[in-house]
Amino acid sequence: MRILGLLVAMLLLAGVAFADEVKPTALDAEIARLEKARDRSPGKAETRDELGRAYYRRARFALDQKQYPDYESSLGKAMDELVESLRLDPESASPHTQMGIVAAYQGDLKRALQSFGNARRLAPRSWVSYTNLAETLIYRGSPRSDVEKWLERGEKLGASPGVEELNLCLVSWRDGDLPAAERHFKRIERLDPKVLEEWNDAPVPKPIQTLPDLMSYCCGSPACGPYLAQACKSSSLDVAVRQVPDEVARQELVIEMERRRKLNEIYAKRKDLEIEVERPDASQTPAPQPTPAPPP
Repeated sequence: MRILGLLVAMLLLAGVAFADEVKPTALDAEIARLEKARDRSPGKAETRDELGRAYYRRARFALDQKQYPDYESSLGKAMDELVESLRLDPESASPHTQMGIVAAYQGDLKRALQSFGNARRLAPRSWVSYTNLAETLIYRGSPRSDVEKWLERGEKLGASPGVEELNLCLVSWRDGDLPAAERHFKRIERLDPKVLEEWNDAPVPKPIQTLPDLMSYCCGSPACGPYLAQACKSSSLDVAVRQVPDEVARQELVIEMERRRKLNEIYAKRKDLEIEVERPDASQTPAPQPTPAPPP
């Protein structure tokens, strides 16, 4: 999962291309620039948010390369910056969206839904939150009607037609309606093919030009395949499973518990915002079973 709406905006702003064009040296240079900006203006929430996103991109790169110490370090820094951004501006929706992306990639869709729901509460007029919730519900196995409700709300707020069509393509494929999936894919190509260039805040390794390309990428990505395993099986495609050493998984849990602790401190002072955060001592278990859609 990527999440679709946010990444369209990020692509347009940053001009990010495909994975073979993204060099770690360029990412390191971006991080160095943002670190300098943070050090010059440590109280600027937007810079802390942007730096958190950059750290997470490095974390993902390190994870893909199985550079686990760098992954753990970069993930911890990413969460620290995102949380600090919220401490400076508790009403910002953007860090919650990024936290949802991280949760989804780690296989915790319950936490992803919670984060995207928080982003919606803080920015109810932003279409990104609605398409993010719709995509998460696809992966959770929710009925198509629930997915469409959120997409319709996003459309009323100006959602990207390409993002909407990609969600409809995914849910059609998930439900075994390949002709509908093909129709929606062709509409993506016509309306906004850029939405096919990133997934879960990471560039795709090669261009997605056909529906089979999309299926192959999804099934081969831990950010998508495990959630649509039955569709992959029906398409005779193997599913890539996210696997990390036990020690890395334990460190992810440590980072998550610290994130919860800090967010609880922040929003204990802003109960008016009605932000949902699990307690640090609550058990963290991935949630693979379908759940009802969040209330509109």
